[in-house]
Amino acid sequence: MLNKFSKIILFYFAYLPLFSILIINNINDTKTLLITLISAIIVGFILVVLLLKTIKSIVPSEEKITINELKNSEYLSFLVTYILPFLVDLNGIKSIVSFSILMVLVAYLYIDTSLFCINPLLKIFFRYNLYQVTLGSKKYCLISKTKHKITSSKLKVKKISEDILIED
Repeated sequence: MLNKFSKIILFYFAYLPLFSILIINNINDTKTLLITLISAIIVGFILVVLLLKTIKSIVPSEEKITINELKNSEYLSFLVTYILPFLVDLNGIKSIVSFSILMVLVAYLYIDTSLFCINPLLKIFFRYNLYQVTLGSKKYCLISKTKHKITSSKLKVKKISEDILIED
């Protein structure tokens, strides 16, 4: 089961492009910009790779899963929040505080709900697909590298949160 720290890592990784854009838009010194940007990206990738390795160590169980729907379109709606840096100028204390409050709210919702499975960078770099599935009588979000058809089948899965499964 993912803990809060794991979800924070996934939040950071999901919003890494947003943070990168903010860094580019708000740091004027080229050397500082490059060091900050490269450091942020390296930290994000190292943390998520370590997290995925930890998830891989969980023993899967073979379950009869009904795949209801491909949900990859959710990645697009997630990207709407990436518009924020183009609307925010972080040069004054008021705008920094306002933006920080907004990001804390987004982080809370991301971590407290199952939104953490909707991570565009997991799709782009690790090729994960999202599915709405049913296991028993409960609906889950399935994260899988495999392309599935809308059908029932036996899959090796790991339950990583209350309503998120990842295929082994």
